[in-house]
Amino acid sequence: MKGSKRKLRLMITGVCLCCCLTGCWDKVEINQLAIGELVGADMDPKTGKQIVYYQIVNPGAVAAQKEAGTKSPVYTYKVQASSISELGEKTADLLPRQLFPDHYQSEIVSERYARQGLNPFLNFFERQYNRRSNLYLFVTDSPLSDVMMTYLPLERLTGRSLRSLIENQSKSTGKISTKSRVKDLVENMESSMLTVIPMLSLNGSTPLSSTERYEQINADKGNLILSGGAVFKHDRMIGKMDSGQMAYYVLLKGESEVFFESIRVNGRKVDLQAAKPKVRKRLDIVSGTPVWKVEISTPLILMNNEQRKDLTLENLEEISREFNQQVHKKTTEFYRDALSKKWDLFGLENKIKNKRGKAWKAAHARINTWNQTQFQLTIKSKIIDIGEIINPYRRQNDGTRANQR
Repeated sequence: MKGSKRKLRLMITGVCLCCCLTGCWDKVEINQLAIGELVGADMDPKTGKQIVYYQIVNPGAVAAQKEAGTKSPVYTYKVQASSISELGEKTADLLPRQLFPDHYQSEIVSERYARQGLNPFLNFFERQYNRRSNLYLFVTDSPLSDVMMTYLPLERLTGRSLRSLIENQSKSTGKISTKSRVKDLVENMESSMLTVIPMLSLNGSTPLSSTERYEQINADKGNLILSGGAVFKHDRMIGKMDSGQMAYYVLLKGESEVFFESIRVNGRKVDLQAAKPKVRKRLDIVSGTPVWKVEISTPLILMNNEQRKDLTLENLEEISREFNQQVHKKTTEFYRDALSKKWDLFGLENKIKNKRGKAWKAAHARINTWNQTQFQLTIKSKIIDIGEIINPYRRQNDGTRANQR
């Protein structure tokens, strides 16, 4: 009897607890969401209107297709409004689903918008509770409408493709830093530190906005490529770097995972790869003048050797010496060019302000002391990998001995 009553009480308690559960009463089905993965921003300089392009994922096309024919993996919507805050209303008028921005992968702004200043956009962006400040930011010197209306090969989601492009290039070429996010620009907004954001260009004169693009073998045509860097002071773009300059910028920042340099030794081309170079930086003052001392030490991998002489220990030292000299020359030229443009790419102004002591007082009193900072560079390198063969293969009729392994 007692056992039956106990079971009954437990059953009643369980039913009451189940009634208290709310379940997923506020869930939103995926077919009610417009999942954004890329956004583009622009401003019409004549009317002052804000222009936004939303690239929305088509889930059915991204999944494995069982039906015949190619479906569009994304749809691009263009929204215009007189102010940033009004864009939300205009977007709701256009999109048949609720915009879901939590999955944004990348963001692109036009060069003309970047040169006007992104302060209104960044302030609006930072106020959103669902913002993603770690998404990568790009500046395009191609028409933004063409960029946003272009299908990319291989990786069909453009935002994710651009994100992968940054991360892969950082590891494979060293010409891009992964510190190219919206948050990196925001962090430097109220300081003298400059931010460099990747430049994006359309490879070709016209966009490929039809799914017929996926039937073409030519992947270069109509593709998006990284073409350099946009230099920002606070929220405004003030200049550009080409891809060659970007390599030395990332190296001096100490953010290079890899670095390539082609040199000439004994009249022949030699290609070298620096693997994870270590960069040590120190700011001193000598006779009242700030001196930025940078030491780069790196192992080298011999990628290509077109010399006709044997690869000896003396020759390896000659290669390292030539590498050191050429990188020293080009890096110093890049640093001086930045100073001539008044680009404080390495935060020297803030570093000088934070220095204490009698020797720094006079430097603090002068205007633009950072722009007079001398550059002292030391490079140490050693070849640790020459590849599978010691000497390159030669023709039998050139009078030299064959390759040695």
